[in-house]
Amino acid sequence: MSQIDRSVSNHDVIPVLESTVFDDAPTARLAGGLIARDGIALPGFEREFAAHFQLRRKVYVEQTGQLSVSELDADGTDRDPDDARSVTFGVFENHRSGTRLVGVARLILRGEHRPLPIEEYCPDALLPGEAGATSVEVSRVIARHESAGVQALVQAHLFALMLAHLSRHRLGRTFAILEPWLERHVKGLLSISRLGEPRYIEHYLDDNVPIEVDVPASIERVGEHYPALVERYRDAEPAISTFGRTRTGAASGRAA
Repeated sequence: MSQIDRSVSNHDVIPVLESTVFDDAPTARLAGGLIARDGIALPGFEREFAAHFQLRRKVYVEQTGQLSVSELDADGTDRDPDDARSVTFGVFENHRSGTRLVGVARLILRGEHRPLPIEEYCPDALLPGEAGATSVEVSRVIARHESAGVQALVQAHLFALMLAHLSRHRLGRTFAILEPWLERHVKGLLSISRLGEPRYIEHYLDDNVPIEVDVPASIERVGEHYPALVERYRDAEPAISTFGRTRTGAASGRAA
């Protein structure tokens, strides 16, 4: 990851939006679920999907500098061709300022004829034919919060959402390209293995390492920290799931 611009705080990049995700659970603290398929918002989640692009832009352009304004689409988003073959997830916080989008991630689905980014940027990581049509790649994982503890929780929910989708749909091998520091962090919650040594990738403007996720072992590991979280998301998909309670409880229905 490029050096974070400390003048752009996590608070600055978190979108606040009008949303119905907490309508059925007004005192819940967090909510998570699937918000788009193949670059198109699920019905009723158009604002949430738009906010997800806002978070991506604010993080990658304004906070980390991984993208420049010139690389954005005419509508100001960082939408790329992989969005059109991805499933997209969001984690929301019930905050006193409104509904906040505090986490996003996507799974890129390979299909028959289009290689995954790992095949393009790390051609030595896999042998020809190793990435089959049902292989996927974890991408655009962002968790942001003013509290480091809550940010770690949001990231855990993003991992649980993706693992739930992978197991529910019986998808194939699961890959990712990570910065070495993020690889060390992810090892604390997921079961991953390296597919090569770190190398500089121009597209990401940093050193990165190709990895593979052991989905069954990762589900078990997440369950050790957050019992039944993956299963709850898996059983609920595509519905939004809610968790916890706001600090102020039913009196205000919003988190501090």
